[in-house]
Amino acid sequence: MTLRWSTLPLRMRLVALGVVGLLAGFAIGGCGLVWALHLTLRHSVDTAATATAQEIGESIAADGLPDPVPVDQDATVVQVFDADGRFESGSIGADPLVPLLRPDQLDSALAHGTHFTVDGSRASLAGKLRVTAIEADGHTVIVGVSQSELSAVPKFAFGLAITMGILAVGVGVALWWMVGWTLRPVEAARAKQRDFVADAAHELRSPLANMRTELEVAARIGPQEGLIDDLLTDVERLGRMTEDLLFLARMDGARRVWRPESVNAAEVIREIIADHRTARVRVVADLTDPTLELSADRDALHRILTNLTDNAVRHAETGVIIGARRNAGAIEFTVTDDGPGIPARDRARVFDRFTRLDDARARDSGGTGLGLAIVSELVAMHRGTITLSGNEPHGLKATVRLTS
Repeated sequence: MTLRWSTLPLRMRLVALGVVGLLAGFAIGGCGLVWALHLTLRHSVDTAATATAQEIGESIAADGLPDPVPVDQDATVVQVFDADGRFESGSIGADPLVPLLRPDQLDSALAHGTHFTVDGSRASLAGKLRVTAIEADGHTVIVGVSQSELSAVPKFAFGLAITMGILAVGVGVALWWMVGWTLRPVEAARAKQRDFVADAAHELRSPLANMRTELEVAARIGPQEGLIDDLLTDVERLGRMTEDLLFLARMDGARRVWRPESVNAAEVIREIIADHRTARVRVVADLTDPTLELSADRDALHRILTNLTDNAVRHAETGVIIGARRNAGAIEFTVTDDGPGIPARDRARVFDRFTRLDDARARDSGGTGLGLAIVSELVAMHRGTITLSGNEPHGLKATVRLTS
């Protein structure tokens, strides 16, 4: 099976790009370094050849030509020819018949000081020689110096490649860890998003399946009593869930515009009580101060208390109480009901989206499973806190604390 780049995990792609970029940089830098070393060593050999030729030329002009010509290194070859091109003298082992340079090379060396790389077999030596020539007192001096120093370049390049390979592996491991650490919140968010989509699809499928069944029955045997009411109930539930989903999507996408303003908490509570005049249980207020003011997004605060009240009304046995009071520089809102409570172990996770519990309070006939999740998001946006408390197995109090 062939792997396609687009199907690889994001972490693997990022690390691969980083390592490939690093190797490319190493390759460019390493090649430049190796080439610079090669040029430096070759220049050193050329300088030695030129210096030896000049010393021999000075010796010819001053004292005459010694035979054999003394040289400092065993791998240095010297040939001296007279004006007619006849061999006069040379270093030990120098070939009197075969010049180190061809005629065209010799002309270039004499005219421009050019250095040539020739095979050492011309002087019965292994390896390569760097050869140049000068004119001195009517003589032609040809000097060849071994390039053995340049043999260090391939060794250096090999060692450099090994070092860079080890560094690349080390950097790759470090990148793998750092990218994984960086992407961990992203992966958690993706997992949360997948779960959310799956839960949303499941929740939307239930009322749609009910509506389909009711309509199929009506198509076969005719409309039944209560069909319209049942359909309206499912449509209303779908509508509420769609609105909640869109609201959460806007919050997740950071598209909601927050407009903090001075809000009268008592006024918001009175509006919510008025909205619940026809609720299945009585909703009342418990206000010690009718002029409580705080800085908040009014619509968001209204939705926080509305969602908490709706949840309490669905589970209360006799009534719901909405309260507000000032406490240590903050405003505390409470929504209390006398329905079945929530076990302490489950009170944190009920704010997750589409959470379902096994107790009686989970048997919610009208909720979307998103109300408390929205509350949690809105409270977090206000940098507030929300806690659940109550005496099991009856009664639940939700407390929202917002800085005033």
